[in-house]
Amino acid sequence: MKIGIITDIHNNIYALNAVLKHFEQEQVGGIICCGDIVSIGAYPEEAVRAVMQIPNMLACVCGNHERYHTEGYNADSMGAGEKAMHEWEGGLLSQESMEFIKSLPLSQTLNILGHTIHVMHYGIIENGRYATFAKDITPDIFDEMFKDIDADIILHGHDHKAYTLQGHKCYINPGALGCPNKDRGIARAGMLHINENGFTFENISVKYDVKKTLEDFDNFDIPDKDFIKKIFYGVE
Repeated sequence: MKIGIITDIHNNIYALNAVLKHFEQEQVGGIICCGDIVSIGAYPEEAVRAVMQIPNMLACVCGNHERYHTEGYNADSMGAGEKAMHEWEGGLLSQESMEFIKSLPLSQTLNILGHTIHVMHYGIIENGRYATFAKDITPDIFDEMFKDIDADIILHGHDHKAYTLQGHKCYINPGALGCPNKDRGIARAGMLHINENGFTFENISVKYDVKKTLEDFDNFDIPDKDFIKKIFYGVE
């Protein structure tokens, strides 16, 4: 069985559509989303609706940016630009999309062909806060971060980096789909190949029209757009 893995879409509908088309061509048996559908890009409503309409979604969890809209997560520590961006996109989300975001759990556990798969946006520590980004991407770091979770595979996102680590569990981050940094025209995702005997993970890189994506930051005059383009798209 092939399972498509996506995370950190961040409103990038062009990148998301390219990846979903690739998954369709690969005839994946299901798709898992590790959160952060929204924020940073130009198309919040379109991105949420696209995820809502995935017919073979196996699991979808909320990320920190969904939690901002549902519980005000991290609002006190945000700068003025980031707050303005969230308020801007919140005005574009329909009631149906907001209800979908509110329905997303912090984590989900699946059992597929004898393998236990735990899906979450990142490690959660006290008071529901996410752990600080790991400076060193090592199995030991993630063994500690996810020590209380009983699973064979941990799927997550949040730090936008792509890696597969084998520790006490297998830790997989396919990389941010919608924030390519300097790999501007590439949407990142992954495919989990799984059967009764084991599993392997394949990183996926799909080309899309990043020029249109960047133009829309200016066309829609998105708050904090220059900072977003620099940090998340590598635009100097």
